[in-house]
This record gives sequence, C-alpha cells and structure tokens, in this order.
Amino acid sequence: MDINPDNLNNKERYKLLIGSVIPRPIAFVSTISKEGVRNLAPYSFYTIACFNPMIIAFFPIRYKKGSEKKDTCTNIMETGEFVVNVATEDILQELNTTSGLYDAEVDEFSKSGLSPVESSTVKAPGVLESPIRMECRLYKTLSIGEDEGGSDAIFGRVVHLYADDRLIDNYRIDEKLLKPVSRLAGMSYSTLGKVIDIPRPKL
Repeated sequence: MDINPDNLNNKERYKLLIGSVIPRPIAFVSTISKEGVRNLAPYSFYTIACFNPMIIAFFPIRYKKGSEKKDTCTNIMETGEFVVNVATEDILQELNTTSGLYDAEVDEFSKSGLSPVESSTVKAPGVLESPIRMECRLYKTLSIGEDEGGSDAIFGRVVHLYADDRLIDNYRIDEKLLKPVSRLAGMSYSTLGKVIDIPRPKL
C-alpha cells in the first residue's frame, strides 16, 4: 500500500504514525503551576536532543484546533521548569492513571497515588517512585502546526539528574534493573524484552 499522508484524515495519520514509530520512550513529566497546583502526565513523543549541553525534548500534542495547550505546557511556559521521570514497570498502572484529560485544578499525584518528592534545583516535584529523575529548565519552545494534531515542542536543559545508586555504575545505567516501559499503538505498552548486543564496525 502506497500512502500520501496529505490525503488522510487526522485519525488515519495518527494511527499510522504511532504504529510505525515504535517503541517510543515515555517522558513522565511533572510540573507545578504558578498557583502551586501539581501536574503529572506521560508523553510518548519524546527523545534526546543533545548531550552537550544535556537537552531532552518532548512534544505534547494539541488535540483541539488552535492554540489550546496542555496543562504541562502552560505550567512550563509560565515557570520555566519541569522534571522528566523515567517510566518503569513498577509504576505503569499509576502512570496510565495520569494520562486522563483532567481539569487544570486536578493534582495527578493525588489521583494516581504516586508520591511527590522535592527536587534539588527546580520547584516542580519529582516522582519518588521513579528511579531516574531529570530536573530541567526550559531551553526552547517551538510551535508545530496551527490545527488539531499540532504540537508544542518543549526542549529542556537537564540541570540536575537523580539516579538510584543500584542502577548506576561509572555513569552507565543498568537497563535491566531499570525496567523501563515504552508506548506502542492504541492501549499497548511494551517492556524492555530481549536485549541484543552488537559491536559497531571497526573502520
């Protein structure tokens, strides 16, 4: 089947894209509003942008036409800070609970039962149950598309990183102990599964 994305509707484009770009890591993002309301939500449009400086990026989708932003985006743009907590098997059910489209005044920490923990350098709390927490300051934003299905790209500079001592050795993370989860399509998540080591070619 040959497909021209411009000939598809939003739902068709979305299904094709999230079914093709898999697995996707999850940015489990915690923020706090300028009024002090905590927010916690997962985003699977997420990646590394740079390691010098250490920049990570995620892309919250706008589901409605125009400039309506997710609470996460609003909080980050108003405070300039956020935390990306690594999503793991141990907190998958709680993470899924936070994916609901709740009103801005709802505290997803309370909704999910996850524990907020004070961060070292930013006001936004981290998730205590997450074994890796990256405290970020807003580096850059970019609006992509103006219609439904567009996104607000959030680039954050990691200013502090916490990693559980059991996971880290000489700055290398043991992914098998970490037990990260990722997103597939629909309601599906994926665990790490089989890990294959292949040396790079020597030139």
